[in-house]
Amino acid sequence: MNYSSVTKPAKILNLESLHDLNERLYLTRSSDTLYLETKKTDHNAERIVFNLQTSDINIQPSIRLVNCINRGNKRYNHFQSFVVEPKDKSTGIAVIMIKLDDPKAFYCNVRILPFTTLSEIVVPDLDSKLLTINLEKSKWTLKADITITASDTGEALYSVHDVDVASISELVTQDRIIELKRELEFQASKLIAHYFQEILSIIVNENPPNGKSLVIPDDYILTLPPNQLKEMLSASAISACIALEITGYNVVRDINRDWRNASAFINNLL
Repeated sequence: MNYSSVTKPAKILNLESLHDLNERLYLTRSSDTLYLETKKTDHNAERIVFNLQTSDINIQPSIRLVNCINRGNKRYNHFQSFVVEPKDKSTGIAVIMIKLDDPKAFYCNVRILPFTTLSEIVVPDLDSKLLTINLEKSKWTLKADITITASDTGEALYSVHDVDVASISELVTQDRIIELKRELEFQASKLIAHYFQEILSIIVNENPPNGKSLVIPDDYILTLPPNQLKEMLSASAISACIALEITGYNVVRDINRDWRNASAFINNLL
């Protein structure tokens, strides 16, 4: 068995908590003027772009709540998804997708699009209140799937599954591909699990109605109290930037330097 798939403690004891990081982050929200619906304008109330900023650097990752679909225009069922740009109109973005698995566990799936802009995968004027993106429009998509669970003692645990970096194997040497896969399986996933385990109680419905599926409603995120909304968005932005930094450092390098904005944001925080 691959060690990455073994269940391990999610909390890193000597690493700053998400709560502490949020003390140094400012969250702003505004109407998403770049991607407003032109036909059904009543949908635009939920077309919002969030920005995270610090007082130290002029880098503001943007986060949008989105629907994800495939080539057949079928939605990825029951996921709450966030697309993160480390800078405005960045070439190189990441999508964080979360979904309940059972009453005390959830998936945190990371999709890394290292050479794609958000505008290239947006599906305009789809009948949806949220912005819709088609992940399969991207030629290069990497992934890492993380499961976070609560143990009987309340400790958060995580395991990693289905790390796939094959789409960029034609661009770099096999040694770099192996190193990237290892970094995503271990370093990136451990850091992402550390921050997402802190919002386990926000996502998990501990007492779901009998017989009903574990589905996070579409409007759930936008109705969270401000402190929980900030935690959800900052966990997504930090996780996305960690994945983009590791991909950039190991593979992208000088092919596309936009990943350095994610690196600067993460290095400033951590």
